[in-house]
Amino acid sequence: MDKTQIFRSSGVVIGLIVGLIICIPILRYMNRDKKLMTKYDERQEVTRGKAYKYAFWSSTAALAAVMILDLFDITVATTFTKYFFVMFVGLIVHVGYSIWNNAYYGINTNKKRFIIICIFAGAMNLFGVVGSIMGGQFVADGVIQDPGSNLLCFILLAFAGIELFIKDRMDSRADSMEESGGDE
Repeated sequence: MDKTQIFRSSGVVIGLIVGLIICIPILRYMNRDKKLMTKYDERQEVTRGKAYKYAFWSSTAALAAVMILDLFDITVATTFTKYFFVMFVGLIVHVGYSIWNNAYYGINTNKKRFIIICIFAGAMNLFGVVGSIMGGQFVADGVIQDPGSNLLCFILLAFAGIELFIKDRMDSRADSMEESGGDE
């Protein structure tokens, strides 16, 4: 391992640790009761359990796909980005299933704060992607570099935001139809 790789790897590890530390006050801010952990009712817990199961098997399938690419020496992304993709697949399945089954927001989640945090995180990841593209560092020798993980984060947050918006509108429409007592 040369010095450049050591510094880069150290930077990634330090960045992940700092990111996790920063998440603690952000999670507390997101919840109305200022608790670190989000609370869910019993139905949501069961639904989230199913979401985790589907996410696990989706991640397993994504890992198998990455392994097959590796077996044939097909390199489409850096190692970091490939394995981040495996996590991304699981996360997007979990988020999608949880949203559509009303198990995404906890009973103590402040929705407005949550949305603000997601928009900010999405923007930061998008800036990372745009910066690396403008600097010519997003793809090198036909291989997607580490900022590909920022693109995946942005896609996840955009997907969740769009899905939450659609689900909220569908629920609002269903509520208004229920209140009026008729079908539209």
